[in-house]
Amino acid sequence: MGNPKVSVLVPVYGVERFIERCVVSLMEQTYWNMEFVFVDDATPDNSIAILESVVNRYSDRINQVRIIHHEVNNGLSAARNTAVAAATGDYIWHVDSDDYISLNAVERLVTVASSESADIVISDAYEVSEKGVKLLRAEYVNKVTYIKGLIQHTNICAHWNKFYRTQFYKNTMIQSLENIRLAEDYAVTPRLVHKANSIVVLHEPFYYYETTNQNSYVHNLSKTAITSQLDADKVLKHYFLNVVDSKTWSDVIHVLMQRSIVSLVKHSQSETWNLIREVYADYVNGCGDGMKPLDSCIFNLFKDRKYRQLSALLYIYRLLLKLKFK
Repeated sequence: MGNPKVSVLVPVYGVERFIERCVVSLMEQTYWNMEFVFVDDATPDNSIAILESVVNRYSDRINQVRIIHHEVNNGLSAARNTAVAAATGDYIWHVDSDDYISLNAVERLVTVASSESADIVISDAYEVSEKGVKLLRAEYVNKVTYIKGLIQHTNICAHWNKFYRTQFYKNTMIQSLENIRLAEDYAVTPRLVHKANSIVVLHEPFYYYETTNQNSYVHNLSKTAITSQLDADKVLKHYFLNVVDSKTWSDVIHVLMQRSIVSLVKHSQSETWNLIREVYADYVNGCGDGMKPLDSCIFNLFKDRKYRQLSALLYIYRLLLKLKFK
């Protein structure tokens, strides 16, 4: 395949502060044979006007741009599905509209993907926060350990550091479930990786993941978000209990819900914990067997409602994380 076409798929919602930076990074790619599919998920701000204004600066790219409008806000899963259905390229890359990419990103990814006949190329990324930029390394030893890390919330489950061959992606028939308005990538990515025959890991960071957007799909941990995580858990549990190699995954599936509880608790404040307990009521009384000691301790403190001790433990945990990445 001499000059593969790449479809960059971009959902748009509540990103007027960030979308100019994103679109510029797309329009200025060193690779030429591309299409850009933006899905306006009924964003209530000026994101689309800004998008159109930026695109008009790049007359040589303008015919490569499509903007698809949802009449109502359907959520991130629906926006992703709309974009995938519209994609006509040989490769697909999901890019979120509050993030941005390095200017040679597509050229490097498509070169590696085509030369290696890869279904998926997994790459490093950067996390952008108010404190600066941090490298997010793609931890990949083999397919089994990688998938287990995805399920256990220890590997990056997001779409944005995965570059997919379109025929492979569409042939799997795996779509984002539209009732899952958050954690949609958690429900999708492990299944796609499981079905992939050829995976290449590229230890180069191309993607800049923005964490300061207060209006993004994923910023606020609401009851809807927590319920979406549980729905995603159920999708993965059903899938990995029914595949031919189901015994391979039994150890992580056994405590899948409990691991998600730990992940939610780690990334939330104490005022949200009773909401997590309400949504995960059927799984709170499980066990923390098979978890790392820290995660097991977090789960058991949460289970026993020892919130003061849990708050103290998480304070130390978060402090150590900050020191680690200084």
